[in-house]
Amino acid sequence: MKGRVYVEYRRLGFFAVETEDNDFSVIEVRSGIPSLGDELIGGLNSLGEKILYNETNREEFDVSIKSIQLTQAEAKSYIKDAVRGK
Repeated sequence: MKGRVYVEYRRLGFFAVETEDNDFSVIEVRSGIPSLGDELIGGLNSLGEKILYNETNREEFDVSIKSIQLTQAEAKSYIKDAVRGK
């Protein structure tokens, strides 16, 4: 599945990715850091540890898919709660 980085909180490594299904997945990056607008390929529609491919800069990175099938507002709220430690 493809997606585009839409929201980021770099300091904690949280990103919201808009998927080709027009919903959002929240990822926590373990290695490597994507940028806003980067195109990602991989298992964005299922939870758990994954290796995604950043098509924009041609590198793989380890992530944890934290939440899937969210609206944009839900994805932003999830990241805000994660930042606050909830």
